[in-house]
Amino acid sequence: MDYEDDEPQDYNDYQDHYDEEPIEEPTYDENTGESVAILDDVMAGTTATETTNSAERTERITTPYLTKYERARILGTRALQISLSAPVMIDIDGESDALKIANKELREKKIPLIVRRFMPDGTYEDWKVKDLIVD
Repeated sequence: MDYEDDEPQDYNDYQDHYDEEPIEEPTYDENTGESVAILDDVMAGTTATETTNSAERTERITTPYLTKYERARILGTRALQISLSAPVMIDIDGESDALKIANKELREKKIPLIVRRFMPDGTYEDWKVKDLIVD
């Protein structure tokens, strides 16, 4: 086999490699995404669509225990808020690390966030952090 006789191929010709139809990006469906959402606005009112999809507080299905995934997301979200000059809900005693402040707020159940747990049937449950059992 003689390699000197081969002509170099032009790899910069991209037009030959494209299909006629572009590939569509998949759309994000809220119900097939993450099973937990962290809501920032505790005082926001619910709309009619939210009311129909949410489970009643007395009929909660999920466990009142905070999972390690929810804990990580809550601490990360709250630490980001604190680092962006959000008001702190506890006495910080000279602490300057946002993650430590968020952890202290979580231990004292003073974090103003809501955990939204999505169910397989499309409904969800909203839990305030102060209502969850934190170990």
